[in-house]
Amino acid sequence: MSGGQEAVFVISVAARLSGMHPQTLRIYERRGLVAPYRTQGGTRRYSQQDIERLLLIGELTSAGLNLEGVKMVIELQAELSALRQEQKRRRRQREVLAATAGRAAQLEAENERLRSKIRELDDRLGAVSGELEGLRRIYYQNLPDRGGPDNG
Repeated sequence: MSGGQEAVFVISVAARLSGMHPQTLRIYERRGLVAPYRTQGGTRRYSQQDIERLLLIGELTSAGLNLEGVKMVIELQAELSALRQEQKRRRRQREVLAATAGRAAQLEAENERLRSKIRELDDRLGAVSGELEGLRRIYYQNLPDRGGPDNG
């Protein structure tokens, strides 16, 4: 449970902070209720999170739960915490999806506006091309004949 950097309390200090006997902490460790960090030399180091867990164990046993019941409560709390995190993650995903859908709708509207503008410009280009073709015909019809009898 503890990371090495945050696990600073030796067993005697952890026992005092939790109001328990050091042997009780060893029993809880064997039962899998706490897992203090171990130094390279094997010394137990407890974190603040471990102390809080020990205090919870003390409350639950004082309320009449046996250690198996305490273990179940701790596991259920961990599961509940994981579910809450998942719920938060999914809520954020829904918010992102909603924002993305809104932005997609805006982009689609802008895309349609641009398509309409392109159609309008294509129509205008067609009209200008038609006018240009008409002007070319007029121009070429009005050109003096170069290959006539006066030129040769």
